[in-house]
Amino acid sequence: MYGITVTVKLQNKLAKDSIVMSLKNMSEDLFNENGGLLIRCFTEVSDTQIDMFHLWKNKSYLLKTRTKFSNKFWNDIKEMGGIVSKSEGETVIEMSKLINNANVQIK
Repeated sequence: MYGITVTVKLQNKLAKDSIVMSLKNMSEDLFNENGGLLIRCFTEVSDTQIDMFHLWKNKSYLLKTRTKFSNKFWNDIKEMGGIVSKSEGETVIEMSKLINNANVQIK
């Protein structure tokens, strides 16, 4: 599995909320078998900052999504004055037994 954390700092709460809404509108395409996204978490650090964690089946799904739309999306955010930083790498997941994972199949 492959994870990426994206931190976005924006001018105001409206801009931050707009970015979150835009990303959630893309969820259907990303969370299907062809999209490869397994988990996305949004952490509201402040009114103007959001941290996001994305867990992909593998790096190739992330690269496919970058090519398709995310490079342009993040560049547009930067052009509007947002500060975007990323860190990524191979990811090992540890899950609580409280999570019902009977139907989860991660390859």
